[in-house]
Amino acid sequence: MHSKRLTWNTVLLSASLMLTACGGPLADDTVHTDAAETLATSSDALNSPIYDRARAFAAANPTRDGGTWDQWCGSLMWRFGQMPESSARPSAIEAYYDSTIVSTDPSKALTGAFHWWAIGAYGHVGADLNGGGTAVFMATRKLSQSWGDAIGINSVSGYTSMSGARYLGWSMDYAGARIAGGGAPPGGGGIPQTSTEFDGIPGPIYYMRIQTVGQRDFGYTGPIDGITGPNTEKVRVRITARELNRRGGPYTSAQEDGIPGSIYWTRVQTVGRSFGYTGPIDGIPGPNTYKAEHMICAYAVNRAF
Repeated sequence: MHSKRLTWNTVLLSASLMLTACGGPLADDTVHTDAAETLATSSDALNSPIYDRARAFAAANPTRDGGTWDQWCGSLMWRFGQMPESSARPSAIEAYYDSTIVSTDPSKALTGAFHWWAIGAYGHVGADLNGGGTAVFMATRKLSQSWGDAIGINSVSGYTSMSGARYLGWSMDYAGARIAGGGAPPGGGGIPQTSTEFDGIPGPIYYMRIQTVGQRDFGYTGPIDGITGPNTEKVRVRITARELNRRGGPYTSAQEDGIPGSIYWTRVQTVGRSFGYTGPIDGIPGPNTYKAEHMICAYAVNRAF
């Protein structure tokens, strides 16, 4: 075993090289497989579009510029995610410090989330392909499934066990950048579209989509169970307000605090015209205004992932 420290010629430094050593010693070429940790990814129906993109990326790039991917975990995230130069960091651990951790429970991770570990001087990072921490795309030799030279997938628990690294949690961003199409819940993004967009009648699917978007964008930490409550309702108002603000002014502060007021209700009624609302625009809610509110929110969450 020996450690590998990256050195760069600063004159030739580019964004593609500002990315990123992974901590820990180099391992041998063995791909470790534990039956208990083998990933159930044989069925396409269980895999997200991000998973399919990762497989295609690995097939096209089984090596990194003709060499191994080992120790280049951040570079893999940056290249696979097609991220801007502003998100480039010299190491995974530095990218971790510039990212926003959502939770330390990997089972709650959404598709496209980044999982972070403390190991060695540089840390380690991988991208969640199906949500829930079961299929994490990474550059390492400690894999459950190898898709090239030190590129493939493992579960959060599998990598943690094999490497001895300390799990730090997951974020939706990598130093401010995100993987396009991320944000679906575990299970391949299997929450269907909600019909509330068309009938204004809220139901479990509607609330599950609200909770999923709330977890990703608004700090919601409750369960994704389709059962509404005070925290889900607050997120619902914030999602609706964001959609209203996207469509023009006046601006409603309900996007930040989740508290509906006269401006919020006036905007619901105004935007509601596009959803069949025919009542007065007076900022006073009633049954038809509430129906329009649900339709606007459902429109937003149907397009959020």
